[in-house]
Amino acid sequence: MVHVDMRALIKKLIVGTGRRVLSPKVSSRVIVLCYHSVHPTRLLVSARPNLFEQHLRWLTEYCTCVPFSDVLLEAAKPEERDRPLVSITFDDGYADNYEYAFPLLHKYDVPATFFLTVGFVEHDPITMERFRGFVRGDPEGIRALGWSQVREMREAGMKFGTHTYSHPNLAQLEAAAAAAELWQPKAIMEDRLGERIALTAYPFGKPRRHFTAETMELVSKLGYDCAAAITCRSVCASPSRYAVPRFYVAGDSLRTLQEKIFGGWDLLGLWHERAPAFLQR
Repeated sequence: MVHVDMRALIKKLIVGTGRRVLSPKVSSRVIVLCYHSVHPTRLLVSARPNLFEQHLRWLTEYCTCVPFSDVLLEAAKPEERDRPLVSITFDDGYADNYEYAFPLLHKYDVPATFFLTVGFVEHDPITMERFRGFVRGDPEGIRALGWSQVREMREAGMKFGTHTYSHPNLAQLEAAAAAAELWQPKAIMEDRLGERIALTAYPFGKPRRHFTAETMELVSKLGYDCAAAITCRSVCASPSRYAVPRFYVAGDSLRTLQEKIFGGWDLLGLWHERAPAFLQR
């Protein structure tokens, strides 16, 4: 019997349909990309360094790259642009972000925002054990950024936000536990960096599955200005500032990256937001 991965099949059908039927005005689009690891040998990476450089080379030639903190303002004025805007973000805080991604970002003069799992950067034992599970025991995958590296990147123009303390599924936590996961890393980062931290990103990032309306309200009450999700579509003119969509990057070829920026994957974003949760699992 042939095993059929229904989720992969549905995704393929939705993306294929989006390529054929959607023709958005490209210059009006505001796109946020979500990377994790950039490394030459790790198994689980967003891109190898040479592929990441291809992305940056193409993005700087055909798009305008802006910090994540600017995307909501820019999404409100599409008529003022002649090409798409793209913001690059990184989640978790892997050491390879400094070793491989940061030099390339600096080379191409591209700003990026890094959302740190603060328990990972602080080498909290429970968080480290969770990350060992995420990276399947790969020792390279449990090397986190150091605070001195974070400060150096910030001085070079990079921005930083939180990605909770220990990277749980916030939708599965009681309110008090979710509040601690959001408040504690903010307090630690503000102490380590000496500045207000106003940005956060939800672990895993899918609406309803990984964060809820209650989560978004909590983020607002704790003093964040903006929160990033994982939803495959562009940022619209009147988005929720506590569920800013991002495209997850997972070894994307240059063609796949272009399709995401030009609109071919936006139907998948609508699926993420509106399809019954049981169909998305």
